[in-house]
Amino acid sequence: MRLIYLYFVFFLSGLAGLGYEILWTRMFSVSLGHEISSMLAVVCAFFGGICLGGWVFDRPVSRSRVPGLWYMAFEIIIGGWALLLTTLVPVINPLVASLIGAEPTFFHHWLTVFLCVFILLLPATAAMGGTLAAMDRLFTRLKDEFSVAGLYGINTMGAMAGTVLVSFRLIPSLGITAASYILIFCNILCAAGVWSTLQKQLVDQPISAGTAKDAIFSNTRIFITLIVTGFLGVTFEVVMVRALSQMLENTVFTFTLLLSVYLAGTAIGSMLYQCFGRRFEFTQGLTVLVVATSSFCLLSIIVLPHAEDIFISLHRSLGEGFRQAILSETLLGIIIFLLPTILMGATFSHLAQHLKKPSGGVGKALSLNTLGGTVAPPLAGIYLLPAFGLKPVLLALAGCYLLLIPRLRTLSAGAALVPVIMLGMLFFDQNPYRFITTDRDDVLVSYQEGITATVSVIQDSDKNVHLKVNNQFQMGGTSSVYSDLRQAQLPLLLRERPESALFLGLGTGVTFSGAADYPGLQAEAVELIPEVIKATKHFQKASGDLDQAKNLRIVSGDARRYVTATEKKYDVVIADLFHPARDGAGALYSLEHFRSIRNVLTEDGLFCQWLPLYQMNLATLKVIIRTFMEVFPEGQAYLAHYSITNPIIGLVGSTSALRYPEKWFREKMRDPAIRKKVLPLKYDSFYSLFGTFLAGNASLKEYSGGASINSDDHPVVIYQAPRFLYSEQEPPYTRLISLVNELGPASPEDILADYITEEDYLAKERLQAYWKARNSFLLAGTKIEKTRDVQKLYESAREPLLAVIRQSLDFSAAYYPLLSIAYEIYPYNRDASYQLLNDLIRVNPMKREAALLQQKIFAE
Repeated sequence: MRLIYLYFVFFLSGLAGLGYEILWTRMFSVSLGHEISSMLAVVCAFFGGICLGGWVFDRPVSRSRVPGLWYMAFEIIIGGWALLLTTLVPVINPLVASLIGAEPTFFHHWLTVFLCVFILLLPATAAMGGTLAAMDRLFTRLKDEFSVAGLYGINTMGAMAGTVLVSFRLIPSLGITAASYILIFCNILCAAGVWSTLQKQLVDQPISAGTAKDAIFSNTRIFITLIVTGFLGVTFEVVMVRALSQMLENTVFTFTLLLSVYLAGTAIGSMLYQCFGRRFEFTQGLTVLVVATSSFCLLSIIVLPHAEDIFISLHRSLGEGFRQAILSETLLGIIIFLLPTILMGATFSHLAQHLKKPSGGVGKALSLNTLGGTVAPPLAGIYLLPAFGLKPVLLALAGCYLLLIPRLRTLSAGAALVPVIMLGMLFFDQNPYRFITTDRDDVLVSYQEGITATVSVIQDSDKNVHLKVNNQFQMGGTSSVYSDLRQAQLPLLLRERPESALFLGLGTGVTFSGAADYPGLQAEAVELIPEVIKATKHFQKASGDLDQAKNLRIVSGDARRYVTATEKKYDVVIADLFHPARDGAGALYSLEHFRSIRNVLTEDGLFCQWLPLYQMNLATLKVIIRTFMEVFPEGQAYLAHYSITNPIIGLVGSTSALRYPEKWFREKMRDPAIRKKVLPLKYDSFYSLFGTFLAGNASLKEYSGGASINSDDHPVVIYQAPRFLYSEQEPPYTRLISLVNELGPASPEDILADYITEEDYLAKERLQAYWKARNSFLLAGTKIEKTRDVQKLYESAREPLLAVIRQSLDFSAAYYPLLSIAYEIYPYNRDASYQLLNDLIRVNPMKREAALLQQKIFAE
């Protein structure tokens, strides 16, 4: 019963350990620049600290007559340092961001990232490195010498449980600080549990002779094997997660599920070895294990190209919904990871058990294995994958296992022919292992493997070019130029004579190109993914050559870190459309990030955050609005355009209230350079610009009043948004119409300056009429039949759109579609065309286009 109790204690210790890794990854992502950087740094720091602790504490713990006290001390150190980090990291994060700098070099960036995290986590991670040796020595004194595999397995199973518990329950429900306190309590329980169980056993006892076998295989070879298997195992995890992220949704839950399966497989392998490992002679057992590991890794590589189809089939069979999607991702992770990781866990257990001696060995085994794991994240994630690509790295990984066969002239070594044949088949296979979903007529223009993502450029059958990141997230293209440019011009127009602008996110570069040659403006764009910057050359038809624009500059870096570290001030800051469900994007909607942006604004500076309503539900939108309004209490909301398929909302905030007289727009348009930019975007009057105004601060506060605030400590968005992504979604226009109705009618007082002239006074009624027509136009768009049959389109669109025009003579968005229908239907139904043009002339005599078109086509 005492042994069972200690197994539970060590399970709880593993739960806390991996729970901390998840928490600290989230905490450091704020300053390090993206979750990928934070994940690589924290994993490297964990392995590095465990490596150091395992080596340093192995001998003193193994020789100690009171290993229970050592174990208790380790748990207290882990919990105590975690408590200190909970308070310290939020304070240190801005300092770390400053050390990295706004525009660091590649070497400076990554060196600072890894060193800072390693040093900050070292006391806790070094203590973690000593726990296995201490617990193993306790078991040995309790007459269970063959205990390494079982302890390692139960600890790893606890780690799996901690990963799931923290990601799915603790952080979403309680936040990072409260979750940290719960894990700290787990460390206290572990220390108290050992004390209460063993306080009567802490006496001098004879040390067993150990379980070491005869030296048939040199310790040096075992050391090398431990290092290499540690490196290969973590590399397999890093590379496979990157590959699967291109096929799955790549949310915060995706990484958690894949890591959990990886840990579960390792734990199962260790436990199986605990049950059956005594039967194996060392050399033969190691040969079988490395050959089998290589074979199962190759089997996973063979399955990998079909992973997306497998996931889709699983998801369809299980049905729509969050739980079904989570289960589908888990099952796919099991297919890819389970068998290789079972062999990896058994291999480490085999090597560690062989090293175990009365003077130590278990700690050294853990140290050497994690030394290989320490090297893997920076080497595989930063260098190997971008330099050589996915397939060569995976094949080399599987092949390296075969180099660890201890003796080739044995019967079991002959089984290596199986993975050798598989390697040859895969090597000559023509599949490039590029996981991009395209239609039949699409052309893959560019494909780049990067550190943080895979970036591709695709040309469709209409010759439009699109940018994709990790295959799942499309970041615009040449077909969305109108929308992209409006996202630049609206905030630039709202600021009086902007001289400096900062664009957070580059994408295709089309939005950023809106600032090119803007009168008196110097603009910078910050883009996290270097491969995205390189891909902008494929969009020059829409954006122009950004390198030739003298007033534009592109910075490769993280937007969050940049606004924290920069000393510059900006008149306008424009944040791109960040998909809220994408892992890492939630930090760009946080309270702390919005505060950092406010700090880089000049006096009367303006910030615009664009939100993809077509990629989020209203609950997530409310959280973001509530968070935004905490920092910009005078905030306003605008529509980027009147699309019902891809609605985009802009939150605009400033250090002062934004109010405009009616003549303000006319004065702006006196500059021919500005007219040239905005008139093609249908910003041709005061009403066409402010007709996109959706709500003022009072309406936004009321609308979002019951929502949570998205902060670094309680990251609501990254955990809430994926639930919408995984669920069966209604059309985006339903959310748009619901939003418009819930916000209620806009108030002219929220945007108009005090009435000074007659035009200002009349602007109130004209704006109200414009907004009413706009809302009717959006509603009509949901009812008009989507068809290429111009006769059917004429029948379904004519009356609804004419009714919209009657509501406001300034609203032209309904006028031009009817003008186009009149032109298109002329060859088939001249009477309908003539009548529709007459209707347009009658309902809006201020516009001459209908009369001119009527004269032209009927004069012929």
